[in-house]
Amino acid sequence: MSVIKDQDGFTLLEILVAVFIMSLGFLAAAQMQFLSLRQKQLAEQGTIATNVIQYISDNDMAEVRRRYLLNATAYIDAQAGRAPNLNYCNGSANSVCGVCPCDPLEAITPNGVTETCAAIDVNNFNPDNLNFRTAVTQCKADGAVISGAGSTPLYAVKQATTTQAVLNGVQTLTVAVTYAVKTPSQFDKTGITGITSVSLSNTLVTQTYEVSANEADFSDFIPGPGWDAVNVPHIP
Repeated sequence: MSVIKDQDGFTLLEILVAVFIMSLGFLAAAQMQFLSLRQKQLAEQGTIATNVIQYISDNDMAEVRRRYLLNATAYIDAQAGRAPNLNYCNGSANSVCGVCPCDPLEAITPNGVTETCAAIDVNNFNPDNLNFRTAVTQCKADGAVISGAGSTPLYAVKQATTTQAVLNGVQTLTVAVTYAVKTPSQFDKTGITGITSVSLSNTLVTQTYEVSANEADFSDFIPGPGWDAVNVPHIP
């Protein structure tokens, strides 16, 4: 029987180095998978946030149009010699606004409130049930209810800025509305300024719309306070 001499094998140090290199590879692969899943989650949240902003802005613009059309319909009826129906602005339970004529731009800033927020249930999103609040603490309370149901909420934020100007003797009112959607960590990070902070670095998505309106005189046919300065909106 012949004997094979001088056989070489792996040393313990070589095995440890190989295991270390393989571990680094596995860790890098795991990190890449985690980042990929995180990016996928952010992309999904961004899509939801974009859809939420689109709904809120479309709903606001539709309400601005509706309020002005109610004013215009009353004016057309008065011009035609018919008694205008002012039930939509008489302050009753079924009226759209409390004072005639309705201010279309108040649909964006109801009761003069320029900063609001709402908690969004991503897993059970119903646009008609968005409850806009005037305080961060109220929104977080709504978010806690959503979290208790097993869903992670997002937060919609709406901020409006109003400016006035006179062009060619006509009073013009402009409302710039910024819509944004935040993750819970972004909303918590901005603390009590969670509503006013709408920069892109603090949100998933942000978008700004401008709505302007000039005053028109309807008092020739509809007497009473306010009808001499009806806001006629220009919807983008």
